[in-house]
Amino acid sequence: MRKEKYSVEEKLAWITRILSNEISINQAAKMSGIDKMAIKDWLRLYEIEGIQGLAPQSHKQNYPVSLKRMAVEEYLAGGVSLSQICKKYKIRSRCQLRDWIKRYNSGKDFGRKISGGSRMKKTRKTGQKEKVQIVKACMERGFDYGAVALEFQVSYQQVYTWVQKYKELGEAGLEDRRGKRTAAQTPRSELEELRIKIAQLEHEKYMLQMERDVLKKLDEIERRDAFRK
Repeated sequence: MRKEKYSVEEKLAWITRILSNEISINQAAKMSGIDKMAIKDWLRLYEIEGIQGLAPQSHKQNYPVSLKRMAVEEYLAGGVSLSQICKKYKIRSRCQLRDWIKRYNSGKDFGRKISGGSRMKKTRKTGQKEKVQIVKACMERGFDYGAVALEFQVSYQQVYTWVQKYKELGEAGLEDRRGKRTAAQTPRSELEELRIKIAQLEHEKYMLQMERDVLKKLDEIERRDAFRK
């Protein structure tokens, strides 16, 4: 068992002062010299497990493969922090979640192979139209990268990369420009430049609509969860 730098009593003392509104997290960090994120982790663990959450673990905690995958995919979908994911799924360490994310993005699974899993060891060749189709499907399904990768038989990393490029540059971001001269990538006429501008405006309009749809879905999920409680 790893020796803790701070005792349970010391952690509890600072947490008690914070929860009683005597001091803020920033003030506690400044007064104690303890990293602010460490104090936030103590608070999160205390809220989840009580005093027991502040005690050092005698053994490494095991998490179901399904929980790891859900936590990682929800974080990669964006809009939530590592701490929020850890609190939701009762994960003790942000470092643990970071390791899962690295493993997931490298194409590895969490301790076992999954038949027909969400990513493939080898990437397959895809054309421009199919990339656009995959990206739009992913966005329409709330950025569920894993499920979309499985459906279209491409890797998780491919889907994630294409979505990020599409969000930044539109369909042009999905073009394979390897071997092309830089000069060939710029508008060669006023008409071509106008077409590019129209395409950019259409992309911006589509992205705004997608953002509204995603926010609407999130709102529906939150209201449904609140009703269940």
